[in-house]
Amino acid sequence: MLTLERQNMILDILKRDKAVTIAKLSDILLTSATNIRRDLEKMEKKHIVKRTYGGAVLIEEGFNVEIPLAVREVKHREVKNRIARTAARLVGDDDTIFIDASTTTKEMTGFFRNKVNLTVITNGIRAITDLAEAENITVYSLPGKLRKQALSLVGPQAESHISDYWASKLFFSCTGLCIGHGAMDYSDEEAEIRKKMMDTCQKIILLCDHTKFDLPAFYRICPFSRIDVLITDRPLTGEWETLLTQNGIEIIYAEDSP
Repeated sequence: MLTLERQNMILDILKRDKAVTIAKLSDILLTSATNIRRDLEKMEKKHIVKRTYGGAVLIEEGFNVEIPLAVREVKHREVKNRIARTAARLVGDDDTIFIDASTTTKEMTGFFRNKVNLTVITNGIRAITDLAEAENITVYSLPGKLRKQALSLVGPQAESHISDYWASKLFFSCTGLCIGHGAMDYSDEEAEIRKKMMDTCQKIILLCDHTKFDLPAFYRICPFSRIDVLITDRPLTGEWETLLTQNGIEIIYAEDSP
C-alpha cells in the first residue's frame, strides 16, 4: 500500500471515529506501528491530526473530541500515578469517598489496599474492577447507561441515585482547565455526574496534570469556586496561582517518592 493511500485511509477512519490508537490503525491497515507513527507525524505537520500518546485525534473536530480510553490510560501514566498516590494520602480509614471514572482517579485504587473500612462510590467500571478483591473496601456502583468509550455509567438514573449518598470527599479529574470557565470535559454526561457528586460531599478535590492547564473542552464541570483542593505535578504560573488562591483553592504538588 502506498504511503498516501494509507494516510487517506487513516483520515477516513479518523473522520468516522474522531480518535484512534496506533494499535488499532496497525491492525486495520495491516502495517507496522512504526509506519503508522510516521504517517501520523506527516499528517500532524500538515495540521490534519494531533498526535497523542499512543494514537491521534482529528484536529478539525476541535475541543469536542474525546481521546480513546486506551490512549488516555497510558498518556502521562507516570505523572498520573504520582498525582494519584498523593491524592490517596488524603483518604483515611473509615472514609466514604466519591471517585469519578477518569483515568487519573482510577490510578488511586492501587493505593487503597492498606485502607481499613473504606467505602468507595463510583461510576467507573475500571475502578470497580480494580477494587473487587480488596477485603477492607466496600464499593458502591452507580446504575445507569454504559459509556463504552470511557467504561463509565452515566445518565439520569445514575444522577438521581447519587443524592442517596453522602461522602466526605470527591476526587475527580477533567479534560482541561480554562481561566474563563473553570474545569471542563469532553462529555456533558460525565460532567453532570461530577456536578451531582459535588452536591453531596464535604470536600471537592481535583486531580489535574500540567498538560490540562489552559486547555478548553466542550462542557463545563464547575467554576473554580466549587473546588477545595487541586493536586497537580508542576509549579503553577503566577497567573494560575493567583487565580486559584483567590478562589480559596489549596494547591498540593504531587510527591516524587513513594
